[in-house]
Amino acid sequence: MSLYGLADCNNFFVSCERVFNPALEGRPVVVLSGNDGCVIARSNEAKALGIPMGCPTFKILQFTDPSRVVKLSARHLVYRDISDRIMTILRSEAEHVQVYSVDEAFFNVPYTDDDPRNRSFCEQLVRQIQRKVGVPVSIGIAPSKTLAKLAADRAKKDPSNITRVATLTDAAERDALLEATPVGDVWGIGRRLNEALLSRGIANALQLSRLPSSLVRSLFNVNVERTVRELRGEDCVEISPLHIKHKSIMHSRTFATAISSRQEVSDAIVSFAEACATQLRREHSVAAEVMVFVSGDRFREDLPYYSDSNSIRLPEPSASTMTIVNAALSVFNYIFRDGFYYRRAGVCLMRIGSDAHRQLSLFDNGDSRRQEALMKAIDGINSRLGRKAVKLAPQTTRGEWQPRQNYLAGDNSAALKIYTGMLPQGNVRIKKIDLND
Repeated sequence: MSLYGLADCNNFFVSCERVFNPALEGRPVVVLSGNDGCVIARSNEAKALGIPMGCPTFKILQFTDPSRVVKLSARHLVYRDISDRIMTILRSEAEHVQVYSVDEAFFNVPYTDDDPRNRSFCEQLVRQIQRKVGVPVSIGIAPSKTLAKLAADRAKKDPSNITRVATLTDAAERDALLEATPVGDVWGIGRRLNEALLSRGIANALQLSRLPSSLVRSLFNVNVERTVRELRGEDCVEISPLHIKHKSIMHSRTFATAISSRQEVSDAIVSFAEACATQLRREHSVAAEVMVFVSGDRFREDLPYYSDSNSIRLPEPSASTMTIVNAALSVFNYIFRDGFYYRRAGVCLMRIGSDAHRQLSLFDNGDSRRQEALMKAIDGINSRLGRKAVKLAPQTTRGEWQPRQNYLAGDNSAALKIYTGMLPQGNVRIKKIDLND
């Protein structure tokens, strides 16, 4: 019998912050969403205080003295970089690694059945990730992915399990854990499905696993049937790869405050278009259409509300930052209206195809090849010196469209940049790039 392992990072965003600030160990810590709106990650100490996931920041007062809790604004680029390092270690040691989320990945353990060497292998993985990255990881071993998630969760929550590895291969042990697991805690069982199961007397995972497959399919759907089979130890859930080519790419943001300045919103559009183009090139794709939208704040009765969107077809499919930014700005200038306050804006690339099969214009004068060479050079510099070593310069310096981040960690920023590969190593200074050149 082949077995799966699931590596699950413990309180991932909080653990990433503790890498750079060990003084946060043992303290209640929460990481906040964009514009510091609500809680998206909690340390065990914050969970013990009763602070729920998704709790609005201002409601933390209801659970404890806010001064007891360390509030941190999210730094997703840092978290993604640390995640990439962890996944690289997993790929170097294990076979058939399937990344499920930024902090979880399935892999095949090297030995079949209940071989004790599987546990030793996973314990070594936990120690290696802790030593090289500094993030605690728990691993569950089981014959199916759903059971592996339950095993990893048990390893994470059991304080006596110092190895942070749990196996779920013994039938009696598996049934005991399933009986103790509320049906709503099973992977793939959402709120509405949980209510439907409870109304039929199915309260725990063991009861769900013993339902006949034909009955489950007739009452619900094939996905629930697969979950039932997974709880019995059958491997029947496929993981979609995270790094796939998208049919559309969008970057958007809700601003920290409502903005009326054309130039401020224009700078946001440039930034979003630049991010879209960069992602497009990472996927070796090109886009043929650029859509831009702007929107006011529908909850502000004291401000007039306006929103609009429009798109433009490119003369030929492109992944050039200059081409996409120019197209986005032309759409923006068409839909923007003075006298209104804007709270949200975004850029979306559509009609995406492979860069290996794109159709060049009949009147192409070689400019597309020069643009490709320029983008390749910029991507190479940013890869070596940091993601934003070379970028389009904003026309204003206020940056009011940037998200609110009042709780950024006050650690050693130089150490952070060295760790994440974002510290420039030369005297590279890009002041301004003329979009018309």
